[in-house]
Amino acid sequence: MPFMGVIDGLNTASAVRIAPGGRAVYSFDTPSADKLTRQDKSSTHGKSQSSVLVLEDDPSIREIIATLLEDEGFAVSCAGHLAEAYTLIERQSFTVALVDLRLSDGDGLDFVRMLADKPSTAVVVVSGRGTSMDRVVGIELGADDYIVKPFEAREFVARVKRHARRVSSAVSVVTEAPTTYQVAGWTVDIAGRSVTRASDKKSPYLSEPEFRTLQVLLERRGQVLSRDDIYNFVVGAGHRDPLDRRIDVHVSSIRRKLRSDNEPIIRTVHRVGYVID
Repeated sequence: MPFMGVIDGLNTASAVRIAPGGRAVYSFDTPSADKLTRQDKSSTHGKSQSSVLVLEDDPSIREIIATLLEDEGFAVSCAGHLAEAYTLIERQSFTVALVDLRLSDGDGLDFVRMLADKPSTAVVVVSGRGTSMDRVVGIELGADDYIVKPFEAREFVARVKRHARRVSSAVSVVTEAPTTYQVAGWTVDIAGRSVTRASDKKSPYLSEPEFRTLQVLLERRGQVLSRDDIYNFVVGAGHRDPLDRRIDVHVSSIRRKLRSDNEPIIRTVHRVGYVID
């Protein structure tokens, strides 16, 4: 069985059987101890659903991920190739997109880069490529999170739920904060998700996580925010691993893209966090 061990914490040997024709049929223990097929389970959820796009070229892993999420009430659409994923994203919007990187018809990072322009979709890379450089590149290109295979099933679902909550909350909340800010010669348009410099009309591209980092610092201008404060706004409420450096990566990228003749646009307060004066 080629996908054994892909998801830690799930006894795939007892949870999966192969039906005639080679089709995998999945069943998992529920709180009532019922054994339900994936199709049966997906029909038992009466709550409103967040939509998830799963871009994964391995059909076994794709089915396992879909089953885990459908069991939690998510509406899941699957794609095995980049071309399929592009078609799906054109037809509907998704709350969360889970993106594998090694695909038969291209690199998933191209899809991540495209999704970075969609603030209403959280982008999570799910890949076997787990070096520090892989993570940094994924985040710099616009991923909100990076999950390395193999992963633990409960943690995986919890992280997807967290991103879905953040996106749903951001879409539903009507803010009274200003829609534009002026800082170091730059005009930051929150609604238009753009940054422009009046002197030369330069308009550098910021990924959605980078833009949210800049946004929260501007909305609380003059207030020093810890990495946890920024993390909760950019990624979603939850415990930040002390080794998680994605906020530092976002700040570094913003500084590089929004260079100023004066002091850096974002100031570091040693052992406390970041602030825009």
